[in-house]
Amino acid sequence: MVNIITIAGEKYMVDVGFGGNGATAPVLLEENTVQERLGKGTMRLMRSKIPQQTDAEQPMWIYQIRHMPNSEWEPTYCFTETEFLPEDYEMMNFWTSQSRRSLFTYSILVAKMVMEEGRLVGTVTMKDAEAKKRVGNEVAETRTCKSEGERLQVLREWFGIRLTEEEERGIRGTVTELRG
Repeated sequence: MVNIITIAGEKYMVDVGFGGNGATAPVLLEENTVQERLGKGTMRLMRSKIPQQTDAEQPMWIYQIRHMPNSEWEPTYCFTETEFLPEDYEMMNFWTSQSRRSLFTYSILVAKMVMEEGRLVGTVTMKDAEAKKRVGNEVAETRTCKSEGERLQVLREWFGIRLTEEEERGIRGTVTELRG
């Protein structure tokens, strides 16, 4: 899900929930306008059909990133300008939170942007047992959690997330629990 907003008469794509590779500022809804990301990275939008589509007359916006100026553009996700209603979001959120095919039902994903003096300088991310701190384009620190206790410690120290005892008990026996 992305939001399309209008600023000073121009449309922008805003996505605050994609994580470490997500847009770090509003992205002008214009094809091939390159904008800066973290470090030496850049981002842009392109319009194209994707393989799953059956109607070539409806191109998608494709959000692309690259980590270094010379690297290849990586398509990250796509979207249309179709307006969705609250009921549409209810169903999308239900599927995302309940389907066994949804990454969010079998993985732990956490992302935090690191700001200094109002400027984005790094990211802190976690996927399952792996946590990374990045400054610019460089990985500054990594940690592999071997137990749920270690992961809870990283969540507290790196992300400022403190679970209650009840929330910690709720992890036990789930597919995402680290048993070490």
